Amino acid sequence: MKLYAKADGYHTKKAVLAATYAGFEVAVLDASGGEIADAATSQSKGRCPVLETEKGCIFSTGAITRYLARLRRDVGLYGDSVIDSGCIDSWCEFSLHELEVPLGAMLFQAAGTAKVPAPALERAKTDVTKALTVLDKHLLQNTYMAGDRITLADICVCCAVAEGFKHVVTPEIRNPLQNLMRWFNTCMMQPEFKQVLGEVTLSGGAASPKKDEVSKKENTKKEGAPKKEPAPKKEVKKEAAPKQEAAAKKEGKKDKKPSAAKEETKAPSKDDAEKERNSKIKKVVKEGGKRGVEIEGAADMGGLTFFCTSVDEPNGDLDLLDMCMEAMNAKSDPTEEERKGGSGHIGKMLFSAGDKQLAVCAYVPKAKKGECDAKEWLQKVLDLHGGEMSPGSTDLYAKGFVLADSDKNKFPLKMKEPSITEAITFLKKKGLFPDKDDDSDEDFVFGDDDFPS
Repeated sequence: MKLYAKADGYHTKKAVLAATYAGFEVAVLDASGGEIADAATSQSKGRCPVLETEKGCIFSTGAITRYLARLRRDVGLYGDSVIDSGCIDSWCEFSLHELEVPLGAMLFQAAGTAKVPAPALERAKTDVTKALTVLDKHLLQNTYMAGDRITLADICVCCAVAEGFKHVVTPEIRNPLQNLMRWFNTCMMQPEFKQVLGEVTLSGGAASPKKDEVSKKENTKKEGAPKKEPAPKKEVKKEAAPKQEAAAKKEGKKDKKPSAAKEETKAPSKDDAEKERNSKIKKVVKEGGKRGVEIEGAADMGGLTFFCTSVDEPNGDLDLLDMCMEAMNAKSDPTEEERKGGSGHIGKMLFSAGDKQLAVCAYVPKAKKGECDAKEWLQKVLDLHGGEMSPGSTDLYAKGFVLADSDKNKFPLKMKEPSITEAITFLKKKGLFPDKDDDSDEDFVFGDDDFPS
């Protein structure tokens, strides 16, 4: 098959990524101009991009990606049921109309290809932020956009999000969207996404340290320059006192520099370590309290009694993950200005990926004791990557970890998403989590009322 399209356009990458997942080879012919562009125009009667197949031509990115997805039903890009396909279509349409339209205005302005009026640009930024927030809320209780694996919805949304993240979506917008970032990183770790999208450098990253390092070196040189003082050879007796003063100054300078070096290299004191630990605990508790409120709301809205999610602040520390769970389950005080916790009646499994390990905690409320065993639930997840359960785990609360091992390709961040999927699969088999393959009225179908206006 041949795809006449703008070679470096993110719309083109949607089609190529869909073809890659479906196992088809698609030759991309750059239709930006020249003879190829003329051929594409003639093939599609003026429309581009266009996919040329043995049986005819298909134009527009949406039609092309859906065609490629439907050719291989066994891959699951278009879902396993009619309701799955409907959900996938919903998110593809949402991406096109709610995200990509305003995003296009911001991209045109950033690239200088069009001058967008300031009011329109501000409105576009607001609309993009709103769309990304909708995606973030959806991904609070979903690993992927639709179903339990990568589908066409993930491909379409991720290509658009990646383009925005590269050029115009700043850290101020991105950083609060933790669920969206978790999903985005999961997608970008997939071999197919890496092959087509390559390495995505986020816009507005940290300033390059090279300038700081250069300035520090220059400052150091300037400070170090006046060290040497010419010692006069004549009139030794008269100059003895100045020499002593100069020597004292030199010793003072020498004393200062080693002490500074020692301050940089010496280990932090117990007080400093304790302050740092307390600061970290505050962040962990704050994240847990906030996430508890979100889980309570999402569970009430979806009728969920068990939940699986990941948290960032514990950074793979089991003790901190305990504190995070405790903050989630804490009784909410309605008199507080900012509600915290309140999800103690909901069973949950928390995941936290650090550099050295993936930490996991499973909690089952006493009221749900007969429905789920925390140890059994956790063991099922740990067995996936050869993890270990911690001593003292019970049927109501269990915790464990999976150590990182680069030789065995075991990386905490990489193991986290499959582990969450395994945890949800366990719940589904117990009938404790909505199974989207069911034909009941409880299926998640998103309409206009689900998105803020």
